Amino acid sequence: MTVTTLCRCGADHHGHLCMLRSNGLVDEIATISNKPKYYCFTCGGEANCKENLCDPALIE
Repeated sequence: MTVTTLCRCGADHHGHLCMLRSNGLVDEIATISNKPKYYCFTCGGEANCKENLCDPALIE
């Protein structure tokens, strides 16, 4: 399996949700999104921490 080195936003963000998705890392996605507090303007994904998203916003 080929591992993508750049995040969807163009940076080197190995823990971002979009990187995990593109690499099929389902278990890691479940861990960082089990109690989401933020969503991403770029991909629409949700995560527990804003550090796991390219363009985070607080879920209200």
